[in-house]
Amino acid sequence: MQSKRILNFIALSGLVACLSPVAWGDVYQCSTDDGSITLSNVEKGKNCKKMVLPPPGSKKSPAAKAEKEKPVTTEAKPPEKAKSSYESAAADRKRIIQEEIDLEKNRLSAVQTRIKELAALPTKTPDQVKDMVSLQQKENLHMSNLKILQKELNK
Repeated sequence: MQSKRILNFIALSGLVACLSPVAWGDVYQCSTDDGSITLSNVEKGKNCKKMVLPPPGSKKSPAAKAEKEKPVTTEAKPPEKAKSSYESAAADRKRIIQEEIDLEKNRLSAVQTRIKELAALPTKTPDQVKDMVSLQQKENLHMSNLKILQKELNK
């Protein structure tokens, strides 16, 4: 009797496991004014778009499946996809470099503000003099980084 209950429990558990729905959730791609992108399960404003994702368990995208179903031809075609991939990669590269330039400008501005504050003091303690020297080194570093990033962006 006890073993029959165990078998019924196992069978019922297996049935429930097979019939349980797959967890579904929405994914939103949100962009900010500075160009960064975040993914979220919650729509966070007007700059968020709901993404259309393949169902769980499908290993290939619909585009990959359609490509597989196309008849194979032996004609040489120009690599259109490679060109668009290159252009996309180049655009992403420029966007990333521009983000880095903006960050360096913000850091430089903060350092320059602090330098002005210290320079305005009539007398400086030894620690403030050390801070001033350190800040001037950081200012030179940020300016150098900006030149390098700008040069890279112009390539």
